[in-house]
Amino acid sequence: MPIQLEIFHFDRLLVGVARGNVSLQEFGQFVSDVVQAGIIHYRKIIDTTAGESATLSKDILLAVDAQLRSFSKTPRGPLAIVADRNRGEIAQAFKALTSDGRPIEVFRSIHEARAWVATFPVAEAILKPANPKPSAEKK
Repeated sequence: MPIQLEIFHFDRLLVGVARGNVSLQEFGQFVSDVVQAGIIHYRKIIDTTAGESATLSKDILLAVDAQLRSFSKTPRGPLAIVADRNRGEIAQAFKALTSDGRPIEVFRSIHEARAWVATFPVAEAILKPANPKPSAEKK
């Protein structure tokens, strides 16, 4: 799989590493795995330095971000993107257009990204029903 996903539950941390040519379908599977694992609230490091994609564009990333925002009422955790110095335009644009909903930063090394993510507390998700049923009052 071109995007390797590692989940560290104790640290509430997700690390995704892209390798090779990442297709739209593979990116979609990665996002689906994150959603199905229930870890949208985790702190995230996505390392794109060894990956590339002819199909993933800024517009596609923004559309996925909008879907994730509407999908869950759980706050999304901070996102550190590690991008190659010569190919980081999409990461910078994504940061500029989506950072209002959560902290996002772009780094040149995984070490800088880890240090930044470590400044955020390990958060627990507060899971509440989307449409809570009113409690029946006893008379």
